[in-house]
Amino acid sequence: MLVQDFVRFLAAFALALALTPGAANAQPPVETEEELEEDLEDDEDLDDEELDEDEEDEDLELEEEQAQLRPPSLEMPDVDVDTEEEELVEEDEDLDVDAAPADDMDLLSEAEPPPSSDPTLANWTAPRSVVTLNGYFRARGELYDNFFLGRGQDYNGNYDATDAPFARFVPAGRIAHTDGVGLGCDRGDEAGASSPCDSSDQLRFANMRLRLRPTIALSDDVKVHMMVDALDNVILGSTPDVGTYSGPTGYTRTPGAPGVPVDSFATTLNPPLSDRNYTRDSIYVRRAWAEVTNRGIGQLRFGRMGNHWGLGMLWNGGDGIDSDYSSDVDRVMLMTKFAGFHFFGAYDFAAQGIQSATDDLRSLPMDGTAKDDLRQFVVGAARREDEDEANARLQRGGWVLEGGLYFAYRTQSWSSAGVTEAFPSTGDYFLVERDANLFMPDLWGRFRWGGLRLEVEMAGIFGSIGNVQNGTYEDDPYDVRQFGFAFEGEYRLLDDKLAIRLYTGFATGDQDVNGLSSQEDMLTQRTADRTLSTFQFHPNYRVDLILWRNIMQRVAGAWYLKPGLGYDIIKNPFGQIFGVRADMIYSRAAQETQAYGADPNLGLELNFSLYYQSEDGPDLMDGFYASFQYGVLFPLAGLEFPAGDTRARDGTAIDIGNAQSMRLILGVQF
Repeated sequence: MLVQDFVRFLAAFALALALTPGAANAQPPVETEEELEEDLEDDEDLDDEELDEDEEDEDLELEEEQAQLRPPSLEMPDVDVDTEEEELVEEDEDLDVDAAPADDMDLLSEAEPPPSSDPTLANWTAPRSVVTLNGYFRARGELYDNFFLGRGQDYNGNYDATDAPFARFVPAGRIAHTDGVGLGCDRGDEAGASSPCDSSDQLRFANMRLRLRPTIALSDDVKVHMMVDALDNVILGSTPDVGTYSGPTGYTRTPGAPGVPVDSFATTLNPPLSDRNYTRDSIYVRRAWAEVTNRGIGQLRFGRMGNHWGLGMLWNGGDGIDSDYSSDVDRVMLMTKFAGFHFFGAYDFAAQGIQSATDDLRSLPMDGTAKDDLRQFVVGAARREDEDEANARLQRGGWVLEGGLYFAYRTQSWSSAGVTEAFPSTGDYFLVERDANLFMPDLWGRFRWGGLRLEVEMAGIFGSIGNVQNGTYEDDPYDVRQFGFAFEGEYRLLDDKLAIRLYTGFATGDQDVNGLSSQEDMLTQRTADRTLSTFQFHPNYRVDLILWRNIMQRVAGAWYLKPGLGYDIIKNPFGQIFGVRADMIYSRAAQETQAYGADPNLGLELNFSLYYQSEDGPDLMDGFYASFQYGVLFPLAGLEFPAGDTRARDGTAIDIGNAQSMRLILGVQF
């Protein structure tokens, strides 16, 4: 049977070969392009379906694993018994394989506190604010030699505290009591190895300041500015852990501290605290103000801000690295620009007078009364060129003219200046009628052409003011007639390295007042003239190192002439400068009777300086600055004791000596 079947199979196979010749060598049929594309698409669909099935299988496996290992929740569980069943249902829903796993960011967002209740912040969509920080750090070494000019004492060497402003520069070693005995250096103690009475005429010290000027910019048009001083002019080596102040009603100096029995064992320097171990606090917040700009209208400024105009003769911002004083004002100000001129108007809270007292430190302070407020209104216009455009014009050989007018009006009806308590109760107010009206115009102009710069500022204070003595009522007010100007002329040549300078200034004096210093009484009139005419420059407008900067503290009631030369030995486009400078200052009182001697000629001073500034250009952040200054003052007859003075002997004037100053300034600007 098997043989028959096998024979039949062979016969059928042979017949098939006979009917299809060449079938053993036949190839599969060739498909067209359309058929190939359809086959490829079918294959891709099949692959995608297989991939989807594989991913679904992996997701199911991953979800099953995560359902077994759930991440911990950052929310506190609710232990209420009535909601246990609801929590079980929520847990079952969390185990659903379709739910997406929670990542770390989701968990952290769940732990965030609720949004602020402030409606102004609920829908805040503005970009994050940008904070920039500028400022400087400086350290200065000072040496004052004979700044009291031999004055501050009578012919016998006895200290005279009434001889202002010279007595404040007398070294303590010349007048100190020694070893607790009644005698002192000016009362008969003899100089010796263990006595300070052989002290020199010098005062030597150093100080520092860190100035921070942060800006918070919400945009290019909305900004908030601040100026904060840390360790402002703190004397290096002050506030050790041995000198503190104590006392509930008044502060007295305590020489010792726990663990430091005597000052020779001082271990550290403490932060300065006002009325605790120093005359001022560690940190001063000097300014804080906002700027809001509408580019089609102008700019609004409000807050406490700096006030600088022109050369800074009357209003000075004090922003230089060697500055100490500044004009700061609480102001609301509007500015706009039209036809190339900047127009501005402002209302200043110049002085609010006495403040109300409260025992609750959390309560808001209040102005005690509006009657004693000093109000100031300011208007002005100025034409100023963009500095880059001005420099480009000067390089083309053109000239640049700038200038403007600043006008301030002050008014005050009553004054509380006679109140001695800082925060008196309502029943202790003492007001005196002031009836002050002051007009203060200030004109400034600057002309530049090539290396020439001519700049001038002229200002006046005119009006009337009553009862300047505060203690007694006077029917007739005082007239105010004050005028001053400052001029700076400079010509640069030799690629701007050589500078030829001529500065001068004038401030009206008062023939009915004794003295030129702000430390003295410059109001009391010796006659019935009743005109206040001594004009005072801003103390930060410095013209020398000794006479006006330190002894008198500002230019007042005098005229000065200051020629000088300067040469930049090194000067490159990236800001690096190394140079020398020499100036001569001649000073003369505007009124002879206001001088200290019977002569208006006050003194001749020579100043020399070396200065260096590091590069601060593209991709460079180094802002190192250094300067060494030396000055010598040759006092003239206007600073001597006049003949016949009670401090002289036999009608002979007391000789006075020269004063010298050396200063070293180290700073970093950023």
